[in-house]
Amino acid sequence: MQNNNHSLIEADSNTHLKVAVVALVASVVFMVVVSASGLPRWDSMAVHGPVVKATTTTTMATTGASAVR
Repeated sequence: MQNNNHSLIEADSNTHLKVAVVALVASVVFMVVVSASGLPRWDSMAVHGPVVKATTTTTMATTGASAVR
């Protein structure tokens, strides 16, 4: 008798095992390719640009508006 494995719901355990193994192998291959590609890591990149320090607000005598200096 022919086994109908057209649906994962009706598939037997052997088919489920094959699907899980293929997904695992594809994930490992993807991780190896990405690791070997030499892409820079975001956490190791240096930050460029001015450093801005927040200070207290001061009130201008002429306008009465607050400004951060």
